[in-house]
Amino acid sequence: MNQTIIKLKDGRVLELEELTFPINSIHQTTLIQLWRTEWKRRGGGDYDWLKAMNGDYSQDLITKVVLGRIDGQAVGTALVAYPVKENEVSVIGSVLTHPEYRRLGIAEYLTNTATDLSFQAGCQVSFLGATRDPRNVYLRCGFQWWNGGVMRKTAQGQENCEKQFFASSQSTSIREANWGDLPSFACFVIQPWNLLALDYLRGLLSGKYIKLQRCVSNFPAIYDEVAERGGDMCMLIGETNHRVLGFGSITPGPATEYRHKAVLDVATHDYYSDQAGSLIEWLLLKAVEKEVSCVQVYLAESDDKKFQWFNRLGFQIISKFPSHIKLQGKMVDVLLMERQAKLKND
Repeated sequence: MNQTIIKLKDGRVLELEELTFPINSIHQTTLIQLWRTEWKRRGGGDYDWLKAMNGDYSQDLITKVVLGRIDGQAVGTALVAYPVKENEVSVIGSVLTHPEYRRLGIAEYLTNTATDLSFQAGCQVSFLGATRDPRNVYLRCGFQWWNGGVMRKTAQGQENCEKQFFASSQSTSIREANWGDLPSFACFVIQPWNLLALDYLRGLLSGKYIKLQRCVSNFPAIYDEVAERGGDMCMLIGETNHRVLGFGSITPGPATEYRHKAVLDVATHDYYSDQAGSLIEWLLLKAVEKEVSCVQVYLAESDDKKFQWFNRLGFQIISKFPSHIKLQGKMVDVLLMERQAKLKND
């Protein structure tokens, strides 16, 4: 636990305390009471407070909170998360200043400290989600707008690090998703991929076609629901442990009576679209293991690449939903495709 002392412009002293999850119950209570001055449930909508603070994700994800105090009173926080192994990307979240202590530069100190912690640990770039505002505090911290509500800051000399992350001809592998993927997943999904829908069920669309609204919460939005339904999420990994080049999910129906059916979806980097079939086959095997008999896919009619992926593996169109997605002011039709989880010649 490290501490830093900063003198604020009104003469008061801000003490910054670095906490690494898991943390004790006293610190948990302090953080929750502070966060609840603005957020009524969960940590700013990113992921579950209690699970994170109790260390549920710590096997794969390092999570640190910079806690600010004035005269012993907790006045602000900033959270940073990055993988335990081979970290390249971090994400910033839970940045909050108590309403009675604003306009003193506290959020700037907290954010800078949290971001620097990840850069010192070896991360090359950090992302966060924010409301688009020319007075945004993150601009003073060196973050720049990426697309919509997503902001980006790189470590010194790493301005083009994504070129390395997403370089072509990398060795790849497929494995189950884990919480250490959260930061690199955020980096992956904000890229302007040619696919329209990256995850149809959760409304995750490519940044090429929309202004992005989410950043840190993208991974939990998929992972938590898939896990709750008893499904599986997998990652296409590049040449480092958490370099995400694609992902997929199989999500069974929401109730026991519907568990014989599941919705499948995949997305890949444009350079690695030839790996989509392997992702789909990995997920189909998981469906068979879970006694899912019928697998369905939703995709925009204009998503020609996705249609080819699924058509090659025996999915057939069974329905069409006219004007089902609104995209750049235009209504787009959506196709429903289906196949048996296990075919006779599988």
